[in-house]
Amino acid sequence: MKKFIAYFDYLGFKQFIDNNDLDYQRKIVGNNFRDIESALGQGNSKEAPHGVIADLSNSRINCINFSDTVVFWTNDDTEASLMEILEVAYKFNWQAIDFFFPARGSLVYGEIVYVDFKQKNGAGGLYNINSVFGKGLVRAHEKAEKQHWAGTVIDDSFIDELVNRGYDIDTFLKPYAKKFKVPYKNGLEIPDEFVMRIIKGQINDEAFKNYGNGIRENFANHNKSIDNQDVKEKIENTINFLASFYNND
Repeated sequence: MKKFIAYFDYLGFKQFIDNNDLDYQRKIVGNNFRDIESALGQGNSKEAPHGVIADLSNSRINCINFSDTVVFWTNDDTEASLMEILEVAYKFNWQAIDFFFPARGSLVYGEIVYVDFKQKNGAGGLYNINSVFGKGLVRAHEKAEKQHWAGTVIDDSFIDELVNRGYDIDTFLKPYAKKFKVPYKNGLEIPDEFVMRIIKGQINDEAFKNYGNGIRENFANHNKSIDNQDVKEKIENTINFLASFYNND
């Protein structure tokens, strides 16, 4: 069975690891876990021994995080799963880009399999399999890897499935995405695609300035360099997408 997949890679993660000690790494990775949980919980929270945490009790979305990669996927391809993966991906995407750790990603409809196995021996060794694989995952990775910005594209496989179900694509995706010419590496030219929104509604000059400064800071936070030309281009491309929200379309 094909499923809905949302795939994300954090940008600058290697530099974050290289330029910070282990205690600081633990702190920021813990913050990333918090942001993942926030997306899965969709704003729902509950009391816990050490404070308020996201309430994931009603989430039907699976998630795995390994190093700089975050993958969300559904158990099936029902309408309920479709709606929830859109909500989760939308929230994770705008939070990451606007406020936390910039990421690029893709939404795909395809095959994904999860394998979980753990065995601990008497000597203290641990054999732990926690793996995902499948053609859908490969497609999602390749789609994300080609992008030259912080942003998330809805792949043709996802769009085609919506068309097959009879959705009016523009109307259905309007709360979550808008059409934009995505910047790809090596000058790859692809017609406008649906991209996950990083702003709800429209912005004015003051909001553009504030959000733009926030995006630049997110690229530079945690001792990440933004002097590299490649990083400068990613920032510029992300800010160009932000500028498209001057018009509420």
